[in-house]
Amino acid sequence: MKSTEKDVTFLGKETKFEGTLGFHGSIRIDGYLKGKIEAKGNLIIGDEALIEADIHVSYASISGEVHGNVTADQRVDIQAPAKVFGNIHAPAVVIGEGVIFEGHTKMYRALDSATGLVGADEYQGGPPPNITAIYGIVADRETGKPIKNARVTGKGHGKVKTETNAAGYYELISLKEGKWKLQVNADGYRKEKSEVIITGEGIYEKRIELDAK
Repeated sequence: MKSTEKDVTFLGKETKFEGTLGFHGSIRIDGYLKGKIEAKGNLIIGDEALIEADIHVSYASISGEVHGNVTADQRVDIQAPAKVFGNIHAPAVVIGEGVIFEGHTKMYRALDSATGLVGADEYQGGPPPNITAIYGIVADRETGKPIKNARVTGKGHGKVKTETNAAGYYELISLKEGKWKLQVNADGYRKEKSEVIITGEGIYEKRIELDAK
């Protein structure tokens, strides 16, 4: 998701804000904020920002330091030199190489304000067709049972990682063309490696099965 500078409101490096921040559209924070951020909009947290707040927005791009839980209705992108200390809830989460992250992730499918969220164990969808992604299920090879909290890392043109939800579902999104090597680690299972070659825009499904130790 991209925004031009003229569409973004800036809170500069010298800004210090305490309280609840709400906004419409897109906002970039490069200063200090303590309290709460809640808005139907796009939040960009710059490299030098320090945020001590729980966050609930439509889309979050994080390069700074965040202490608090992050919830996004669409997606969370975390890129170095980001430091995030808290849990992340979003339909899609991308964590770049070099990020410091202490917490848990959970992916869900958003419905609408009336019906709320579909739990991770009910997730039946896939990535939107307008992005390039690898997605699938991580399961026990012998029983076929989905494995939750499996750590999935993709290395290709860059490095991305995520964790499976309660349905064993994972997504690696916004990928570039080329060969992507996947590695999956889960407690109680042997490490598994796989490979996907992306030849153009679209979504690529890859089921990965693990052997118990």
